[in-house]
Amino acid sequence: MILAKYIGVQFLAYALDMGFFFLFVYLLGGRHVEANVLSKLFSGIVSFFLHRHFTFKSTQLSPRTQAIRYFSLLGLNIPISAGLFSLTLQFIAPPALAKFVSDAACTVLSYWISKVAIFHNNPSINKKSTDT
Repeated sequence: MILAKYIGVQFLAYALDMGFFFLFVYLLGGRHVEANVLSKLFSGIVSFFLHRHFTFKSTQLSPRTQAIRYFSLLGLNIPISAGLFSLTLQFIAPPALAKFVSDAACTVLSYWISKVAIFHNNPSINKKSTDT
């Protein structure tokens, strides 16, 4: 069920990402890589809150700790995505399709890292709270 929620939130975040991407391409005069970075920042903020409260329902760690971890991951994901996007633009002409292909390549890794390192729940804490 968590994977289904993750995918649902990612679809919403991706719609925001693509919307911001087209807006920033327009505002930045066709600078696609910069538009991609900015759109990821904006959609990342929304994604953090949705994943924390809806997808993983992970409130055991402080929001600050999770935010630091999440945005550190986003900080790594953005240059990787931008690099893949730049590379993909060499082979796929429509920028929107190149963006989709490069972003799809990053999704599985992001899910795994989010689940394991950012929004994980400590089973011993859950067990203690159900024992009382």
